[in-house]
Amino acid sequence: MKISKKISIINVFLCILFVFWTINVIQQTPLIKNFDTTLINQVYHHNNLTVSIFRPITNMGDTYETILVTAIIFILLIIKKYYYASIYLILNKVVVAGLNSLFKNTIKRPRPSHTHYISAGGFSFPSGHSASSFALYISLLIISLYIFKKLSTKIIISSICILIVLLIGYSRIFLGVHYPSDVLGAYLLAATILTFNTLLFRTKDLSILQFKGIKN
Repeated sequence: MKISKKISIINVFLCILFVFWTINVIQQTPLIKNFDTTLINQVYHHNNLTVSIFRPITNMGDTYETILVTAIIFILLIIKKYYYASIYLILNKVVVAGLNSLFKNTIKRPRPSHTHYISAGGFSFPSGHSASSFALYISLLIISLYIFKKLSTKIIISSICILIVLLIGYSRIFLGVHYPSDVLGAYLLAATILTFNTLLFRTKDLSILQFKGIKN
């Protein structure tokens, strides 16, 4: 099976899973309630040290911080002439942020009623910080797999990107401003968009993505 076809199947599966999850969130089914309650009971335990640790971590997913990181990486990619990679990065970030905001303002799920350890406005589902960090750092992960040659470099960058995404998502639950289902919904939304956009950048050869530009 061709790589592009495999990604297409994954994309359809993720889309169906996101729709399924969103419907359950809207209807507040036992699946969502049990999922949220179970994870919150495991995560929602605080002291001054842990709160002080996770506040700066969650800030890494803020709008301005992610835009700044995106802008820096975009400029570096342009300088290195990875033109398609820069477009791929921006496309993922913009589309995910836009759709996440659309779903938030359509579904209008209230934030958790328990104590918030950081200020947060707006609605709850999907988590904007989680979706935005996924769009940015998983895009960087994918780009790094094609730009860097050394396996060790790929592993280090991939590990850092995944860790950042997971920590930001965890911090939103830990600090009380999101339900676990908000975070998972955000990941599913971002993953759906990233796999779809990856298909747009596929090539006809064994390489999935063409990041440097059109070859003669």
